[in-house]
Amino acid sequence: MQKSTINTVSTTDNWTYHRDIIIFYVDAMAINTKIYGDIDELYKTNESAFLSYAKKSPLYNHPLIIGGGLCREVYGKKALGILLYVNKTRSKSVKSALDSVIKKGWPTAHRHIENPDRAEGEKYIMGLKQGLEDAVIENGAEMFIFCSLCIRYQTQIISRKDFTMFLLSLSLRANAYLSNDWKYDYYRKKDNAFREKAGTLKERIFSDYGIKITADGQFSSTDESLRSLHQFFFRLAYADRVVTYYLFKDAGLCKSDIDDVFCACLGAVGDGSDDEAAKMFLSGILVKLLCKTITQLKERYLANPDKADAAKHEKTIGKLTADNTRLENENARLKETISSLEEKLQSSIKDIEKPHLDRIRVLEKEIAKQNEIIQQERYKDRELNALRDFFFSFENRRAAAEAEPGRSQDALMDLKDTAGAIIGGNPKWIARMKSLLPKWVFISSAGFDKRSLDGIQTICFLPNHMSHKLYYKAVAIAKNKKMDIGFIYSQNEHLALKEIAKVLVSARE
Repeated sequence: MQKSTINTVSTTDNWTYHRDIIIFYVDAMAINTKIYGDIDELYKTNESAFLSYAKKSPLYNHPLIIGGGLCREVYGKKALGILLYVNKTRSKSVKSALDSVIKKGWPTAHRHIENPDRAEGEKYIMGLKQGLEDAVIENGAEMFIFCSLCIRYQTQIISRKDFTMFLLSLSLRANAYLSNDWKYDYYRKKDNAFREKAGTLKERIFSDYGIKITADGQFSSTDESLRSLHQFFFRLAYADRVVTYYLFKDAGLCKSDIDDVFCACLGAVGDGSDDEAAKMFLSGILVKLLCKTITQLKERYLANPDKADAAKHEKTIGKLTADNTRLENENARLKETISSLEEKLQSSIKDIEKPHLDRIRVLEKEIAKQNEIIQQERYKDRELNALRDFFFSFENRRAAAEAEPGRSQDALMDLKDTAGAIIGGNPKWIARMKSLLPKWVFISSAGFDKRSLDGIQTICFLPNHMSHKLYYKAVAIAKNKKMDIGFIYSQNEHLALKEIAKVLVSARE
């Protein structure tokens, strides 16, 4: 069993994407929707350069790029620009990013290259062969990526026979797209018996349902159910401000398009009812017109953008806008009518609700006043309790302080991280207390700014050194801010600390 890894080879990897197989890399990357986001991210890094390389290449309008859907074309052209840029500039950063995108898009192929196991590799290749035989496009792309990786990293997983089959599959795929076969319509691919049966169905339905279709895609029928279904499509188009007449008038509907749709109808309904086939035909012909319109727009604005076409498009939009003005005016009138009715309804509701809402507002104001009175009374109780404690506990406080003089340091530690305000006190006492309580606010004059008490929850009064004016002003502010009130009396700073600590304890309780 051979053991090698990509990492051991890639250190001297000078691989570039050969010009003859770049188109197959582009095709594979455009098919793999899982890497669309990664292609976008890489493309944004140097969009102008990638676009320039792609547009200068003869592969820009290659059938493998433009022969699929719109997304495949967009991402195919992005991948083409990136691959050509890597080949020309040999940019290591872009090449590394591109390798990461390919590894993400085909992880199974990379896993077999990194850990080559003959048995597992053969099983994997057989699965890809089956995919190619069943014409599964994604498996064909993965087969190409896998064989390219084998060549690039010189592994021996793939046999000469498998490699020959790989080259043959590329040749068949290229020839199919480079010939006219890829443009064959659905009707021409059917056998004569099927086409005759589809033609009979078409004649019968056109006759029985009175169907007529003009060259610009206009439809008419004598059958009420088909007219109703057709009208539904028009209403649906108007819902998004799209007029189907202008959308389809240049689509160029022809006999082969109608035959295509009838073949599809016949394949779907089989021997079902004509009514079912007629309804399916109407839906199918509208989808056919839409597909042709999208293809024309894609060719006009993606492959060959032209300012003259843009001006024509703007003129068409102007006409559509003018056509929509009438509908918008009618819609506005209906909205005004509805708005008037809504205003009358709201006015009636307000007349009924008004006396009740007025009564509710009166009651809410009375409740708010009562709550304010209750709060004031409760705060009076708090102030009176603090004064009562102050006047009736002088001796108890003094005795407790003298009995436990060593506790003053503990009280100081408790107050270390707290903040409050002290009203009153002489300058020397205030100076000593500030050194012990640096976070506290000290006020001794009635001319203080009330903003100095912002953020304060606890306020302590020192009655022995305080004017009446200062007291009443501070109490009023404390009541308004709902602060906790306490009183202290001691001029000894250590005893004062204990009194302040007790005030804080009482406030928490």
